[in-house]
Amino acid sequence: MLKVALTHDIDRVEKTAQYLTHSFRRLMQGDYKGAFQNAMNIKNRKNEYWNFERIMEIEDKYSVRSTVFFLNEPVSYNFIDYRNFIHSFGRYNIKDERITGIIKTLDKGGWEIGVHGSFNSFKSSAALKNEKNTLEEILGKEIYGIRQHYLNLIPGKTWEYQSGAGFLYDSSWGYSNQTGIKDGKVRPFAPLNNHFIVFPLFIMDYCFMQEENRWNKFELLCSEIEKHNGVLVINWHNNEFSRNDYPGSEEAYIECIERCSDKGAVFKCLIDFYREYIADGTE
Repeated sequence: MLKVALTHDIDRVEKTAQYLTHSFRRLMQGDYKGAFQNAMNIKNRKNEYWNFERIMEIEDKYSVRSTVFFLNEPVSYNFIDYRNFIHSFGRYNIKDERITGIIKTLDKGGWEIGVHGSFNSFKSSAALKNEKNTLEEILGKEIYGIRQHYLNLIPGKTWEYQSGAGFLYDSSWGYSNQTGIKDGKVRPFAPLNNHFIVFPLFIMDYCFMQEENRWNKFELLCSEIEKHNGVLVINWHNNEFSRNDYPGSEEAYIECIERCSDKGAVFKCLIDFYREYIADGTE
């Protein structure tokens, strides 16, 4: 039986610099209508990235739930440093009332809340502990899972930090530039030879959408993962549900769910698969 874990990384909740960068990109592509529509959204202040209600609507329709990883990025603004600008500009305050409200709404509705480790936290035990504690204070309950921002990872060392911070699992093992199985790791694995488990990530939205034969690759992945009793972990960022910025992406997410449902797949949050693997003693 195919096992599927739907997940969402919440990198940003508002469209900021993308109004300009995406308009410029469309102009360069000759998509003048798209560039105009994007520019009009600046004027109307239409926020295309706050898509939590749409995600809940879709997953309610198919009676599935997902794991939602929230980012608490402490990087300060430095407009001289381009990489810093990317990481800091447009970030959200996880303690903002609107953010804490949606976190609690998702949790109450059966969605799992996890930590999306900040850009540099993969090499800092203290940062991981702080980000976990902050989210737990907001939610009023324990947080079990994490995925690192940009999938930043020092194999072995980062997992030691995560386990030491109290996380039970990580889902940062995967590709950030393609779809597929990384280094042959199909099944969840225990890198520290204890209770800590890593769930490989197989499908990332923007990588998947760039695949020429994505549905053929999807079917092959499903077969391989089911064969080895793995978990098909899919990551779809909330901003990818913007039909203006990412046309066809929402429909592709829905098709992923439908194709898996047609195979009789079981959908669970990652913490539920964690408990299942631990109970079975398979790792």
